[in-house]
Amino acid sequence: MSDLLFYQQTNRLKEEVIRLQNAICAYQLTDASKYPENFDKLGLEMAMRAEAIACSTRNIAGMFLINGRSQMIRKVSDAQGIRVERHKLGYEIVMPYLMAKRNGKHNVRFLLEPLSYALRQYTEEHTIERLQHAVIWFIYEYAEDTPRRYIRDYDNMEAKEVLDLINTYFLVDDSGRFCELRYSSRQGERNQTRVIISQEIGLFSCPQKEKN
Repeated sequence: MSDLLFYQQTNRLKEEVIRLQNAICAYQLTDASKYPENFDKLGLEMAMRAEAIACSTRNIAGMFLINGRSQMIRKVSDAQGIRVERHKLGYEIVMPYLMAKRNGKHNVRFLLEPLSYALRQYTEEHTIERLQHAVIWFIYEYAEDTPRRYIRDYDNMEAKEVLDLINTYFLVDDSGRFCELRYSSRQGERNQTRVIISQEIGLFSCPQKEKN
């Protein structure tokens, strides 16, 4: 292991953490009622820096980890609460809340690697028949106390890369000829995203949260 590279990488990470702290302070001090656009911009900057730190930390640990990267990605996947399960309509993926698109760029590196790991593990442990025709249903869940103005438009969410991963493991093709996309929002216990993969073409209503 190169000591110089190790200290260069970790010092750069500490600098990123300081910039995140500054972004959090600016976010706290901004009056959302008076400056809503600036408040949203600072919130996205804060989230972007936090995701960049998570990715940098993961890359540094993976670079110098003695026992290998796959164990780390499994723990990251678990920490993010990513689940892949059978669903009455097909399959269901539960993952963290998807952020709004930033400056036209789809930046979900924070999510993609652990999500890919979870999907790969599931398809290796279960027999999966790739779907010729499918409905991909993105359900955005918001906690009860989420302000209404924070509920994003569907076309402003980072879903394209997630759809590409789903295509890799579950679909024959994600083009309009084979794949029908649906988007819904509903109240949930926390801010998160559910994706239902189904052969049932023509679904119209969002399934309600099941009561225990």
